[in-house]
Amino acid sequence: MSEPKISVSMIVKNEQAMLASALETVKEADEIVICDTGSEDDTVEIAKKYTDKVYTDYQWEDHFAKARNHSLSKCTGDWVLIIDADEQLIDSFSRVRDAIKIAEEKGCHFVKVRTLAVDGSSSNMFPRIFKRIPEIKWYGPAHNYLADESRPIPPEHISDIVIKYGYSPAHKLDPDRTLRILSESFEKGEASSREIFYLAREYYYRKDYRRCIEFVDKYNENPGWRGEAAEAWLMKSRCHWFLKEGEEARLACMRAIYTNPDFKEAFVLMSEMNYEPRKSKWLLYSKLADSKDDILFVRDMSNAYK
Repeated sequence: MSEPKISVSMIVKNEQAMLASALETVKEADEIVICDTGSEDDTVEIAKKYTDKVYTDYQWEDHFAKARNHSLSKCTGDWVLIIDADEQLIDSFSRVRDAIKIAEEKGCHFVKVRTLAVDGSSSNMFPRIFKRIPEIKWYGPAHNYLADESRPIPPEHISDIVIKYGYSPAHKLDPDRTLRILSESFEKGEASSREIFYLAREYYYRKDYRRCIEFVDKYNENPGWRGEAAEAWLMKSRCHWFLKEGEEARLACMRAIYTNPDFKEAFVLMSEMNYEPRKSKWLLYSKLADSKDDILFVRDMSNAYK
C-alpha cells in the first residue's frame, strides 16, 4: 500500500518577509498549494520558487474560511497540512507522515498539533492536519476553524508535532482587519458564540475594557465549550481589575474557576487580586491545578511563583 499523498495548503498576502522561512520547513510535502489574496509585494514570486501551484484568482471577501476553502479546493493530496506564512514546522516532515499513519490506523480524520509562540509565552492544540474529504471544510469569517459535517465530534489523533508562530509584518498593513470582520458579522446577526468571544478579545487587545465586558456578557448568553467559557470569564475578570473594580473582578474570576477547576491561571489571578492571608492560599490552590483539561490557551506561568 502506497503512502498517502500530503498537500500543504496556504493563504497569503504581502508575506515576502516571512514566506520563504515557512516554505523551507514544508518543502518535502508532495504538493504545496498557495492561494494569494492580493499581494502587492514579491510574495507570489517567492511562492513560485517552491511550487507551481500558486493561485491568484481568488478575490478577497473579508472571510478567511472562504479563502482557505478556495485553497483547499486546489489540493489533490489524501491529507492536508495547514501552515501560515508566519509559522514554521519545527519537526521534520517525516514526523507528519508518521502522525498521519497513526491517524489512519485509528480511523481519525484530524491530527492535532501544538502551535507555540516563538517566545514560548503561549501554546494551543489545533487540528492542523486532516483527511481531504468533502465533509471537512473551513468555517467562520475570522478565527476560522475546521469541522467535519459527517461527524459532529470526530475522533482526533493528538500528536507531539510543533508549529511555531510569530507575528507577520503584513498584519500592520491592516491592523483592524479582524475587528472589522467580526464586527460586521455581529452587526448582521451572523456571529456565532465563538466569533463573539473573539470580538471581545479584539477589544481587550485594544484596552477598551468596557466594550470587552459588553461582548463577554453577550457571549455568556450562549457560551461555547468549557475551555472557551472559562477563558471568557478570566478575560472579564482582568477587564474589571484594570478598571479598578476589584469585587467584580474577583466574582468573574470565581466564575472562571467554577467553569474549570483545573484552570491554573485563574487561581493565580485570584491570588494577585487578594491580600494575605487569602493571597497565599489562592496561590497554593493554583499548584494543584495543572491546566491539562478544557484549556483554550496555555500561557507561560513560570513567573507566577517567584
